[in-house]
Amino acid sequence: MTLRIFGGQFKGRQLKSPSSTTTRPTQGIVREAVFNICQDLIHGARFLDLYAGSGAMGLEALSRGAAHSTFVEKDRKAAGCIQENLTLLNLNPHSHVYNLDALQAIKKMNQPFDIIYIDPPYETPIAPVIEALLERKLLSSFLFLEERQKTHTPIEHKSLSLYDTRKYGIALLSIFQFIQPSA
Repeated sequence: MTLRIFGGQFKGRQLKSPSSTTTRPTQGIVREAVFNICQDLIHGARFLDLYAGSGAMGLEALSRGAAHSTFVEKDRKAAGCIQENLTLLNLNPHSHVYNLDALQAIKKMNQPFDIIYIDPPYETPIAPVIEALLERKLLSSFLFLEERQKTHTPIEHKSLSLYDTRKYGIALLSIFQFIQPSA
């Protein structure tokens, strides 16, 4: 499968993608939608690509002006592919790759992200991951969650407000805004 960056500094650049069957690249229409929604926030932002797969989301964020992207991908081949793309685009100083399970990686993080994109393998219980992100105070603005429509489980948390939901084929994109807890 050929992946390309859609916008920003590296628009049109082809990305290496893992040959692994354990990753599922985010559809182009979903990537475009995410960056259209957060276009006013992306410049200078800290971006987390959780369950990164090919890393296309975090790479797209960097291309569009994010200051830093962190990638979490437990598949070794996919994480290696992300690292190759970062090196190819000379983006290593603006990134970090965790080749770990999502919950293990979250435990190692200590700075909040302006935008978090979560695209877990379908059927993955996601509530514990979101709870861990919020407990560690790793979200400061928007969280995007891509799930399979037919297995969608509503996420409810006092620190999250559902901003919008959109359907793309079998995918459901839920957009949450972080609510600062009152003192």
